[in-house]
Amino acid sequence: MKIPQLRLFFLLFIFSNSIAKKSLKRYRLLLPVFKDEITGQYITQMYQRTPIVPVNLTVDLGGRFLWMDCDNGYISSSYKHVPCGSKPCKLSGSQGCYGASCPVPPRPGCNNHTCAHIPYNPINRTSTDGELAEDVIALWSTNYNGSIMGHLLASPSGVMFSCSDDLMLHKLAYGVKGMAGLGSGYTGLPSQIARAFYLPRKFAICLSADTISNGVILFGEGRQSVYASNEVQSYTPLLKNPVSTAGAYYPGEPSVEYFIGVEKILVNGKIVPIDSKLLAINKTTGVGGTKISTVVPYGTMETSIYKAFKHEFLKAIDEDPIAEPIRPFELCFNMSNLGTSTGLSTPQVSLVLQGDRNNTNWDLSMDNLMASPVASSGLLCLGFLDGGENSQTSIVLGGLQIEENLLEFDLVKKRMGFYKNPMLKRCNFLS
Repeated sequence: MKIPQLRLFFLLFIFSNSIAKKSLKRYRLLLPVFKDEITGQYITQMYQRTPIVPVNLTVDLGGRFLWMDCDNGYISSSYKHVPCGSKPCKLSGSQGCYGASCPVPPRPGCNNHTCAHIPYNPINRTSTDGELAEDVIALWSTNYNGSIMGHLLASPSGVMFSCSDDLMLHKLAYGVKGMAGLGSGYTGLPSQIARAFYLPRKFAICLSADTISNGVILFGEGRQSVYASNEVQSYTPLLKNPVSTAGAYYPGEPSVEYFIGVEKILVNGKIVPIDSKLLAINKTTGVGGTKISTVVPYGTMETSIYKAFKHEFLKAIDEDPIAEPIRPFELCFNMSNLGTSTGLSTPQVSLVLQGDRNNTNWDLSMDNLMASPVASSGLLCLGFLDGGENSQTSIVLGGLQIEENLLEFDLVKKRMGFYKNPMLKRCNFLS
């Protein structure tokens, strides 16, 4: 993986090891994000440890916590393990504890009588038990006018994370040392960063669609710092799933992934006929509903939803030639045989979402709907896949669906904000 050069303002910094509560009200904190050209994973670079070092991490929007490999080259004088039975251990939801089997002297990742957690890699679907620890982190600062301040701010106290071994890094992008979990729970990075830096429990994310320009994760207050305050932002409630949807978790854990309420799917204004029960979250089993994910490259739909959606989609563009699909796609079009200068004419696909008062539409642009397979430059494929008849979540909006969209997650008001103006559906406010 070739790590693209971050913009100049990311390269110039003044390191600060103290934070004043009042001063933080003037700015937010930032993590740059880029798309790996080989795996398509979204990678961020966080600064951590003493002395401070950059650490590359795969972004997991619904991940329960930050985890990383502690077995190889983890050196830090500010590393601290979280003791069993301590308040942080209890608040983290841990139900495990290391005994007295670690070597003497202890090392990062293996300390006796330490709180344990279960890091999970959703890319290769593996998990392990890991020591819960904390260490200082540092993030780039940005003021409320949207400009980059050009220096790093270090947390005055440690931020919790789980250690893993290097086997957990399998299938992650080259050079990545773990995953940055942005889930809504106590140990998720948004809540931890809010506590450590005295910020509101709010963050925004904008993922770049290409491997050249940067995306961003912003922690703290204010869409006004990104766009003019008179731009209209729509909101939809964040829904609670009482059953964990993670690949590894403790019994009784709720999900910390971000679920939204899709009421209907429209194709050129026509309602796609689907079983509305699938769009709701079963409060007993946790099955159903719609979530947003950064570790799934393309959206998925439960089989009956996908078939109905695909049928309406094809009806709307039945004059365009269908081609033999390339995995993982199931519906592709041959652009070279269209015989038009304008290319594929895709229908307008809209998700009708629950709103604060009335329903609101999230219109998917063509870039969020169609994908070009790497193996062929002449095909354009539908960026939703069949998720299976027994899928745990009925609709998953993947990376393709949210690229170049600024999404704001307010964990206090329990809502997600997005912009309906197509001109604002870009991450180029960093330029």
